[in-house]
Amino acid sequence: EAGAKVTVVTVSEPFHVIASDVEDIAAIAEEEFHRCEEAEHLLRDTQAHAAAMGLDCEALLARAGRPDEAIIEIADKTGCDLIAMASHRRRSFVEMLLGSVTAKVLKNSKIPVLVYRQ
Repeated sequence: EAGAKVTVVTVSEPFHVIASDVEDIAAIAEEEFHRCEEAEHLLRDTQAHAAAMGLDCEALLARAGRPDEAIIEIADKTGCDLIAMASHRRRSFVEMLLGSVTAKVLKNSKIPVLVYRQ
């Protein structure tokens, strides 16, 4: 046994929307609430799956405007040896291959980053 610990992180970006009436604001707030609920459910499932495999797993939901910065900050604070990330978005040529958040983490992290295709 290596005694390794896994920290699973999901970052929820807050909505930045200008709404014209109370109903719009309520709908936006409800949608954001459901997104966070889904993220928490995914984290709980992931943590349970890891525990079933005998892994020590911490699951964190971060709310941040910049997911790349949140990922790097959490990795630094928790003493991670490796950041593993999925790549699934396509934008610029580099981002087409890696995803925008993934590309920023690769560029700015001092911790090694393992990228896997989803």
